[in-house]
Amino acid sequence: MTNATSRAPVAVQIVALLALYALATLVAALVFVALMRAGVFGFLSVMFYRGLVGLVATGALVLALMLWAARGAARFDLGARDAVGATLVALALNVAFFTLGPVTVDRSISVFMLSRFEKAEKPLDERAVRDAFVATYVDDWRQMGRRLAEQETSGNLERAGEGWRITPQGRAFMESARAMSRWFGGDPRFVGR
Repeated sequence: MTNATSRAPVAVQIVALLALYALATLVAALVFVALMRAGVFGFLSVMFYRGLVGLVATGALVLALMLWAARGAARFDLGARDAVGATLVALALNVAFFTLGPVTVDRSISVFMLSRFEKAEKPLDERAVRDAFVATYVDDWRQMGRRLAEQETSGNLERAGEGWRITPQGRAFMESARAMSRWFGGDPRFVGR
């Protein structure tokens, strides 16, 4: 920080702070997408976990860059607190985008359904969409097996002979899921209410 007599005007400080936040957000998005596209964390089988680890790595890099940028912009009264704030906001925006975008698309039955309509040469009725879902999504693509493996990897399910059973962690997750469903008016059937 500079002394009080040589401080930049407040409007300049605000613009500099907004620029730092915008820079952090842009850099975080670019770094995160680059890490995900490069497959750096491909050893993690669950996309969501790959993304979380990618965001941690992104955060470390962005924080270092923002500390450097804030130090270079000291004449605008920017400092380490501003760099940390910019990094946290950038990561929060990336988490929101990642979970609402790629993770939703990767898991969405609605997206699968729309892809069937896109490929169809004629209108489809509910039965045709259902049959395509079961034949392709459930049988050919083995999405139930994928979900079981993900939940086992997550620690929510454990092997029990030829099948799986819910773990204490899985039960705690379901309690959280039921609470969120109640709070936001979700379909109770999905959470066993």
